[in-house]
Amino acid sequence: MKTLKLIAFCIIIFLSYNVNAQYFTTEHDSDFNKLLPKAQKDKLNEKKLAVFSNSYHQANEEDYKRIIELKQSGQADIWIEIYFRTKNIDDRQKQVENLSEEIKKQINFKKLNLDSEINNSKEKAELYICAKVDVLLKDINEKNIKEAQNLINQLSKINPQSGNIGELQLKSLILQSGRILFRVATPIELYLPQEFAKIILDFDDSNIHGIPFDVVPDKNTDYDLMIRIMIDEKLISPERVDAVIFTEEKDNLKAVVTDKTMTKSATLKGKIQVIDVKNDNILINTPYDVTSTFRHQYAEVSGEASACSEYTLRLMENKVIDFPSDESLLKAAANELNSVLKNQYQGK
Repeated sequence: MKTLKLIAFCIIIFLSYNVNAQYFTTEHDSDFNKLLPKAQKDKLNEKKLAVFSNSYHQANEEDYKRIIELKQSGQADIWIEIYFRTKNIDDRQKQVENLSEEIKKQINFKKLNLDSEINNSKEKAELYICAKVDVLLKDINEKNIKEAQNLINQLSKINPQSGNIGELQLKSLILQSGRILFRVATPIELYLPQEFAKIILDFDDSNIHGIPFDVVPDKNTDYDLMIRIMIDEKLISPERVDAVIFTEEKDNLKAVVTDKTMTKSATLKGKIQVIDVKNDNILINTPYDVTSTFRHQYAEVSGEASACSEYTLRLMENKVIDFPSDESLLKAAANELNSVLKNQYQGK
């Protein structure tokens, strides 16, 4: 896969980039940033204070004028720059807001509420990026992949918590592949039920975004990507019975109720790794933590059952049952993990 090295390099850049870097800086930002430390210590003489004031207002003015120009253009791609320029203005005013009241008065500081503008431009920028990346990935070539990755990197600065970042990154990698292999693995020897991997990899379709995949390796097939489900840890909770004892009364009749709840759970923890097979390089490492829980509630009554509430009478209908085996709970947890994979890779 020719472009996987490029995408891997871009991911490294994406992870190491300084998310606080200022975008679309003006020529006045240099003076503002240079004098800010002295302003914070109230060590600006009259001349430097004038330069500081001018640089602050001029930088904001240039950003504001550019925002107006962009909005008047009506183009779809304007919102990324609008977001960063609005954020620049807000970042500057937050820095000035923390200065002494005397300096703020001398530079005629007036705070603007830009929250709604920032949120609006953030939302529209993200919508544009998602739509544009989808278009670029319909025609896979080095130029489009590089542009798509740049947009994904921009989104990571605009909204680092967005779930779209990982989805777009993954889609980009998958669409560059010829064929994909799914595998289940453990870094240490773990007892797992028979056909455990088959449950985890029980997909409805045999392709992701139109790219075919195998869950059983074919020795005659060269795979570009491997999606490896690493099971690092399995946890089986103790069998537990919690009891609450209380009294119910009705028409001078009394019953002592023991409300019992049986619980037991199985948890799987690990990582879903997207691997460049040819270079044996992990491109994406996503942790998972899935749990299957057994819970059964019933009631035991001593005394007059007719004194019990409808709720207690319903619990009395539940019979005492055995706890599920470790194996059955692990299989149920495997089904939970299968649902995670289907949702992530096939949107189900």
